[in-house]
Amino acid sequence: MVLTVAVQMDPIERINIRGDSTFALLLEAQARGHSLAYYTPAELAMREGRVFATVRS
Repeated sequence: MVLTVAVQMDPIERINIRGDSTFALLLEAQARGHSLAYYTPAELAMREGRVFATVRS
């Protein structure tokens, strides 16, 4: 079963790929064939009790 894995993280251009655990999790999810998406805290919102995020893949 293929999943879309979305995570909240710092802007991708500021990630230290050697020490970032979220990046490591994304690499493992990708290696297992899952689709990836991420969003930053600034792209997270709540409307009428529901959580929304503008994600990038």
